[in-house]
Amino acid sequence: MNRTKPYILLLFLFNWLLCLSQSTTYDLVIKNGSLIDVKNSKIIPGHTIYIKGERIEKIEKTKKHKKIISDTIIDGTGKFILPGFWDMHIHICWKENLNSIFSTLLSYGITGVRDMGGDVGILKKFKNQVKKNLHSGPALFGAGPILDGEKPIHPDFSIPLTQKNVRQVLDSLYTEKVDFLKVYSLLPRAVLNSISSYAKEKNIPFSGHVSEYLTPEEASEIGQKSFEHLNRLEDLQNDSIRLSAFIKLAKSNNTWVCPTLIIYKRKAEFAQNEFYIHSLYTHLDIDLKNEWEQVKKKWQSKTLTREEVLGAHEKFENQKKLVKNFYDNGIRLLLGTDFAGMQFIYPGYSLHEEMALLQNIGIPPSEIIKMATIYPALFLGINTTYGSVEEKKMADLIVLNENPIIDIRNALKINTVLKAGKIVNRN
Repeated sequence: MNRTKPYILLLFLFNWLLCLSQSTTYDLVIKNGSLIDVKNSKIIPGHTIYIKGERIEKIEKTKKHKKIISDTIIDGTGKFILPGFWDMHIHICWKENLNSIFSTLLSYGITGVRDMGGDVGILKKFKNQVKKNLHSGPALFGAGPILDGEKPIHPDFSIPLTQKNVRQVLDSLYTEKVDFLKVYSLLPRAVLNSISSYAKEKNIPFSGHVSEYLTPEEASEIGQKSFEHLNRLEDLQNDSIRLSAFIKLAKSNNTWVCPTLIIYKRKAEFAQNEFYIHSLYTHLDIDLKNEWEQVKKKWQSKTLTREEVLGAHEKFENQKKLVKNFYDNGIRLLLGTDFAGMQFIYPGYSLHEEMALLQNIGIPPSEIIKMATIYPALFLGINTTYGSVEEKKMADLIVLNENPIIDIRNALKINTVLKAGKIVNRN
């Protein structure tokens, strides 16, 4: 009889239990997926992501027989994993109940947003909600009210500024800890110069429309960080020398552009009495739907000539060419939709429309993904925490069934969305 056999078995059992006790337990693991390296525009196949809490703890090449201890394991085989998207031009902080769309945004992979004008109290409320429960909505950066001239275009959500009150208003917003200042179309030159000086003094950026009282060149020179939409930029198209000079200037000043092409597509559609109804329409806020229906009736009451309709589409074609020109010449672009600022724009879904438009004008999908992920993180100064799939960063992730680098429309083929390490959408 071999008396050593029980001892060998006991030793084996002891070693197995020791290894088990030393194994790390993870909250969620995505096993054997293809990572999209947004910084270098490449796919890294066969990797496993280990998540603890809200962060990515570890990423490693998948080991075939490795035992994984995790509450949740997602099989990433044949899937593509990339960071969550950002809608960098949205309006949600103007009504208390609009946090109801947070789940819709997350379901479409939008894990971060930049609110471009609303109520500072609602902004703080929504930010506190997401701070207390990271899984309840997208990361939120906002400006509070729009800053406009003495007779603001949108008086309900704007503060009229003059040289007399500009410092007082800016101090108030700074005290409220807004993330940036939103400037608008009717701000006089002197007031904008004061805003520029204040921004430098307090190290707070200002972004928004190019004022009617400044040229795009002047707005870039005084430090406006981003130009929203193509307002005033279209003036550059008829002068190739001026356009080239502006592009050079904007690059040297690190001026970004958020073109929101989708709103110009909608305007061209309105000219043809087309009003896009998505399934999300049913669930929209009643005030938004009422506004949209009023706009629809207004357009339907018009009788446009064939030349006017063709003119609207020609304008849209020129706008697309301008955006492609900016991209080709190295101006960094951000993706935004202007949800609740423009009619028949849908939360979450319309960011995918914007991406498809950019692909249609010839921008590669890998570059569009940068505009939706790492570029917003760089713009907002949070790229050590957001914007790419890397260890120690927030686990705001999208798992796709198809490769978006082949076709950006595959970004809609969502398998799973994670917000701060927790599944918030699973198809």
